[in-house]
Amino acid sequence: MEKKSKNALCWSPRILAMLFALFISLFALDAFSGGHSLFKMMLAFLIHLIPTWIIIFTIIISWKREWVAAMVFIILGVAYIIMAWGKFPFYVYLLISGPLFIIGGLYWLSWINKGQLRPDDKGNPWKNHHNRDDLAGEHKFGDAGQATIAILFFLVWFFDTFVYEYTTKLNEIIPNAVRAPIGIIILIVAGYLAISTLRIVFKEVREVPEVIRKGAYNYCRHPMYLSEILLYIGLLFISMSLAAFIVLLLGIGFLYFICRYEERLLLDHFGDEYRQYMREVPMWIPRLRQIIKK
Repeated sequence: MEKKSKNALCWSPRILAMLFALFISLFALDAFSGGHSLFKMMLAFLIHLIPTWIIIFTIIISWKREWVAAMVFIILGVAYIIMAWGKFPFYVYLLISGPLFIIGGLYWLSWINKGQLRPDDKGNPWKNHHNRDDLAGEHKFGDAGQATIAILFFLVWFFDTFVYEYTTKLNEIIPNAVRAPIGIIILIVAGYLAISTLRIVFKEVREVPEVIRKGAYNYCRHPMYLSEILLYIGLLFISMSLAAFIVLLLGIGFLYFICRYEERLLLDHFGDEYRQYMREVPMWIPRLRQIIKK
């Protein structure tokens, strides 16, 4: 495969996904046409941007795992057709689901040609993190499990919130003006936590292997997995779907299993240094005295 073709296949799904996120964001501008107060319009605008945040989150977590994005975009395309079937003219489905299928297909091609697209990953610490001595490794089904749970959660939450409304009665008890700001704040914290910890772990190479105690790792042992949980909790505050909450509980159980597995690898890798770290720092929920002390 020629260099230009490699670059095109590597970047086209990512660029198209970003453009599609920008396109669907335009529909959120309807929030400013209701004649409500500025606060309510801004709140509605941020809520209408949730599909955009989901796409952006998918682009981020699948940057080096193209198969995840391929699954998500294809499933989103199918989900939209099922949800909106019979409500719009045929060209609307082409306009929304068509790009999703194209992007998913390009991600799939990018994944199956990954070896040809990035043969020189050995010099990049982010891309070649599986072979680094300063990292202990991860569960072989960790990525697939997280992707499955994420897709299941988003589908259940979306359909229960916007289509069926079977288990969203709590939304009638707690007003949107209370739930939405809390949910949006949690989503912002989740995004910052995910980006900052990914950079600490994968972009910074430690010449002498050591237990990471930098940034959020001062307060909890697995801030990356905590960011995933916060993402789901943030969406649950925006719309309190009990069905999605059950999926969240399953996700927490899976992430706990992954954490314990990886901690065994870390104990084998770092020994007493990591054992001491486990005694001093909690798995997910930071201790208040640690935050005040820092």
